[in-house]
This record gives sequence, structure tokens and C-alpha cells, in this order.
Amino acid sequence: MLGTNNLKKIHFIGVGGAGMSGIAEILLNMNYKISGSDNTPSTITKRLEKIGLDFYDFHSAENLNDVDLVVFSSAIKINNPELVEAEKKGIKIIQRAEMLAFLSELRESIIFAGSHGKTTTTCITAHIFKENKLDPTYIIGGKVSSFESNAKLGNGKHILAEADESDGSFLLFSPDKAVVTSIDNDHLASYKNSFENLVSAFEDFLKKVKYKTLVHDEVISLFSNIETENNIFTYGFNEESDYQITNYSQNDEGSFFHLKDKIKNLTFQFKIKIFGEHNVLNAVAAIILSFDEGIDYKNIQKSLISFPQVERRFEIINKNVFLKKIILIDDYGHHPTELINTIKTIKRIWPEKEMVMAFQPHRYTRTKALFQEFIEVLSKVDNLILLEIYSASEAPIKNYSSEDLFREIKKLNKNSTLVNGIDEAFQEFNKFKDEKYIFLTQGAGNTSLLASRFK
Repeated sequence: MLGTNNLKKIHFIGVGGAGMSGIAEILLNMNYKISGSDNTPSTITKRLEKIGLDFYDFHSAENLNDVDLVVFSSAIKINNPELVEAEKKGIKIIQRAEMLAFLSELRESIIFAGSHGKTTTTCITAHIFKENKLDPTYIIGGKVSSFESNAKLGNGKHILAEADESDGSFLLFSPDKAVVTSIDNDHLASYKNSFENLVSAFEDFLKKVKYKTLVHDEVISLFSNIETENNIFTYGFNEESDYQITNYSQNDEGSFFHLKDKIKNLTFQFKIKIFGEHNVLNAVAAIILSFDEGIDYKNIQKSLISFPQVERRFEIINKNVFLKKIILIDDYGHHPTELINTIKTIKRIWPEKEMVMAFQPHRYTRTKALFQEFIEVLSKVDNLILLEIYSASEAPIKNYSSEDLFREIKKLNKNSTLVNGIDEAFQEFNKFKDEKYIFLTQGAGNTSLLASRFK
């Protein structure tokens, strides 16, 4: 498609999104003419403008002048005026994932899939590769502080990218290597509300991998229609894993563990400045990939020690909130499993602390689908500040608002408060100024704005 060099301009609808902006940046650096629109300018769009993006802070049919390819994400509605105009003019329209899949074919591709953990795993892998002069191309849904942005066009042979299972578009990829970090009961609406259909889609994804797949050991048991003896290898804490994590421990400085490579009968020792068993699993997948690409043990070890925090993935924002020894952690997780992992990690590292969590549910559809799971998790939080649902452009669903969720939580957890907006949540935090507390801002909406109040 792009290799013909006949494209005058590619237009991105919703260019400010994490996934869209990364692809736009790669194409800009490949010297394609790129335009894009979004409702609100941001630091991302301003940076893209500096490297050549023609940006519109509104959606309009007039934005499609001299455009011969339109890229859109699943967040864009079918009545978007630019989509309507593109169809009217006969301009080729493709999904974001289709463009990403095309780019992945230009290099030796390593694709990261899974319900949780793919952003962190991709970030750690990109960091190790970058530190060891492999200079990969990467497009990631998040970023680390050492990266200028969440995307980079490298000169090396690899491309690292996340594949999205939420709309089934990960099946567009045929990667050289892949990682499957997890499979959970999220985005089931795209799979006829069937977890079995979701698992089946992951099986189809695995069959498209050309050389090697790493699968978390708790995922492999879900599969019934794949051959595991050929190019699929497991990693995790279980003794049956091909790559087993042992001697795991953590403190407020990070995580420490051994990794047993049972294929080569070797054991390695690592430490990394990230927290939680789930993040150690992410690090291990990155380590195995790094070994595969010829990076030696000491250099992987050195790279892990220098790895900074991933933005909004158990990110420690401040260790002295209100000028006291109160730690604030910001985390992107918005599924009950992700909340459990974050809470469990905090309790293990700071068992003497009492938690104050501000949680913002993400999407009405997710809240409805996982309503009871959210009640179960949130009712056990020491002190809960519940925000309104971040709709992500969804229409409200009757009986599944934050008010409905709060009403059920309150029956089980008296230390719960419902607030309206970031300002009210910040004021609520001001009631907890004792050093016995630890703060957590949790969610995929705009809770990062709340966390930034404490920086």
C-alpha cells in the first residue's frame, strides 16, 4: 500500500490518541505528508505539529483536501463528518490497526498482545533493545521518561508494537515473534459476549506467528486448539514453565528475582525498579526476547537496573505529599484484575499503610459487564473515593452509573465517598494528611490530572 509512494497525504481522525499519534509520528519520520484532527489540542499534537503534522482541532469534511488515505481508530463513530466525507469522495479508509499491521511487515516484528501488561512489556523490551544499540522502531500505548515519545523510527531491524484485542484487530498481524501476556474477561462485546470466543481469537492469533511465541503460563491452559511443542514457550512462576521465576521478593526500591531457563538449564538473577508480580512477568517476557536477540546477561541486567518508570503503570508520583511521608502512586489499570494487582502490590510493600484510592470507572459498557467484580474489589479498599464514569464517548447506561456502583459499594464499605470531578476528589484527599496513609489514583480516564496535582 504505502510502498507504491503514490500517496499525497494520509489523514488521521483522532490523531491525538496514544496509538494513532505513534503511527502518525512514524509516518512523518518516513517523510509522508500527514494531517490529523482531534477535538482538543494536546502536548502530543503540538509535538507532532513541530515535526510536520497539519493539525485541525475540529472534525470537518473540509479537513480532507488532497487526502487519498484516511486512518481511523475504533473510538471514532461512523457518523464522524470526516469518515462520511471520505466515503462520499471514495477515499480509501483503513483502521488504525491495519496501518500498524502494514508497518510491522516492513521490519522483523515482535508483537505484544494480551488483556493486561502489553504496554509495560513493550516498554521494557524497547528500553533493553535501545540501551544495547539495536535501535528498534517502536509504537507503544504508553511511554517511559527516557523516551521522547511513545513512538520512534529506528534504524535497526526490529519493530515492536502492541496489538489490540478489544476489537479483534490483532488478527490483522502476522508477526515474526509474539508475546501473549494475559487473557481476561474484557471487551467481550466484540466476541458476542463470549469468553470462549475471545480465547479462540487468541488461538487464531498464535497460529499466525511465524517463529516464536511467549505465553504466560496461566494463559496456556486456556487453549485447546494449538500445538505447544513447536514454537510456543511459557514463562511464569509455575514449575512447569519453560522459563520459571523463582526467589521473587520486592521492597520500596523495586523487585528482585531469579529466572530459570529450563531449555538451556541456566539460571540468572535480576533486579528492576518496578513493582508487583504482574510487572515482573512483563519484565521476564522482555528478558527472554532480549536473550533471543543476542543481548548478553550482564547487559540485560544493566539495562533493567536503568529502566525508569512507565508512565501511569504503578508510577510513583510523589513520596512526600503534603510535605509528609505520604506516597502517591498513579496507575492506569481499569479492569478489576488490574485493580487487584495494584492493591495487592501496595499491601505487600507497605503493609503498615492504610490506602486511600481514587478510582474512576472507564466506559459504561465495562462498568455494566463487570459490575459485580467492581463491587467486590472496591468494597475492600480501606478508603475509597469514587469518581464519575469516564464515558470515552459512550452514552450512559441506565442502572450502571457511578451512583449505582457507589450505592452497592457503600453497603459493604462505609469508608467510601462519591465525588464529582477532579477538584472534589482532590479536596477529599486533603482529609487524609496523616503519614499512616498511602494514596492511589487509579483509572484510564483523566485521573492522571488528579495525580498531577500532587507532583
